[in-house]
Amino acid sequence: MASRNSLINNFSIVSLWTLFSRILGFLRDIFLALYLGSGPIAQAFLLAFTLPNMLRRIFAEGSFNKVFIPIFVGIKGTKKNANELVTIVFLSLFIILGLISILGVIFMPALIKALAFGFLKDERFQLAVLYGRILFPYILLISLVQLFNSVLNALNLYHVSTATQGILNLFLIGSLIFSALSSGDFGVNLCIAVLVSGLVNLVLVFRACKLNGISLTSVNLSGFNPNVGLAKELCLKSIPISLASGVSQINLVVGRQISSLFDGAIVWLIYADRLAQLPIALIGVALNVVTLPRLSSLKKSGRLAEGNSYLNQSMQISLIFALPASVGLIYLNSEIISSLFQRGNFLMNDVVQTSKALSIYSVSIIPISLQILLLNFYFAEKNIRIPFYYSLASVFLNVSLAYCLLGMFEFLAPPIAYAITNWLVFVSLVYHTYKFGFYFNKAFKTALPKIVLSSCIMLICLIFIKTITLEYFSYRNLTTLWLGAVIMISGISYFACLKFLGILNKNFRINKFNN
Repeated sequence: MASRNSLINNFSIVSLWTLFSRILGFLRDIFLALYLGSGPIAQAFLLAFTLPNMLRRIFAEGSFNKVFIPIFVGIKGTKKNANELVTIVFLSLFIILGLISILGVIFMPALIKALAFGFLKDERFQLAVLYGRILFPYILLISLVQLFNSVLNALNLYHVSTATQGILNLFLIGSLIFSALSSGDFGVNLCIAVLVSGLVNLVLVFRACKLNGISLTSVNLSGFNPNVGLAKELCLKSIPISLASGVSQINLVVGRQISSLFDGAIVWLIYADRLAQLPIALIGVALNVVTLPRLSSLKKSGRLAEGNSYLNQSMQISLIFALPASVGLIYLNSEIISSLFQRGNFLMNDVVQTSKALSIYSVSIIPISLQILLLNFYFAEKNIRIPFYYSLASVFLNVSLAYCLLGMFEFLAPPIAYAITNWLVFVSLVYHTYKFGFYFNKAFKTALPKIVLSSCIMLICLIFIKTITLEYFSYRNLTTLWLGAVIMISGISYFACLKFLGILNKNFRINKFNN
């Protein structure tokens, strides 16, 4: 019971802070759409920002959350060893990513050419090179931030690591407003804001670690220091998982290459993807943050049955939110995009194309949210070989499908390929994980049809409300107000159904899980 409450409480903390950050992200995108639309500056900046984000996923998110946390959990009780390990990893990252940043700045034209050959014919190429050179050192800052965030997560201080997520968006919003008021260079100012936000974020998370007893210290780097051995173990285990993350970024590269062939498509796909990523971040990623440390501890102590139950709990919570989110985004795609972005330089055609992409990306919300949790089954046992193989297979399938579908679906080929790939990988992962000892318990199997039924009733409610009320509110330019009311009413109907079917108790909390 305590484990269940801890999971839900920690998940709630991470989700709320993530929601706050994503709301700021939507405000940022609204201002970007208002001032820059889908024009060359917006396309060049969003493409240039893709590069450090790709490397962040490879070196930071790929390595630390999956490899660092299980190792750190084993030594966090000894403060001296914990501080030495963090220091060794910090120095290693600083040197390696510092060199990569220098090389990235030098070879930026080649990187932009590889990422978006469709830019070569116009001004977007030179703009993207300029922005990329300013932005690229951000990979060093944000990777160091992720190191300290991983430490905080391992210490169960989720509120600290997630509370700083919105800093980047605050600086970007401030930069856009400043540029508009001062008639400044939007693109350059945005790039500078990214770097400053990374530095501020690093200072804040480092201070949080220091206040909780983890800091940088003098360290003996000889081979006789056992923490050097742990750092080497982390490095060796990070290589395949970083390669897996790197391989998965090929999907992003292919998507950018294809979308660069169609004017405005990079902006359409990025905005649509960010909206679809909101429930994934609030559900799958948030649960991943709190599940991996706990699952690692249970596996380490040999409590395998409890670990299986804990993973089932996580997946049930994930599905409760992921399924209705997917249904809502697919059915209300055009109203959502119109309400958020249709103003200023973001025109009706932009709304139509972005809405199409959103409906397709939303199909992937369920498999991605559950995949993230299922992979923790392997990471908790420090098994990174199987996730690596799955990453290779998914990239091969996704890239093949994207290019095969290009002639028929044009810029929509990447999201279609992405959706098909994620569902196939999820089904395969469930089958494979069963062979390694994981199974869906009675509680999950009982809850699944009830969650599906509640989502169907919610969809019927959405169809009914939209059919009889949308035209009235649209005629009076009250679509945004209508959308907010519809989301609230459909959400109430969904959770009322869950309560009626026994998933939620009288206080609208998730009922006790039974195996």
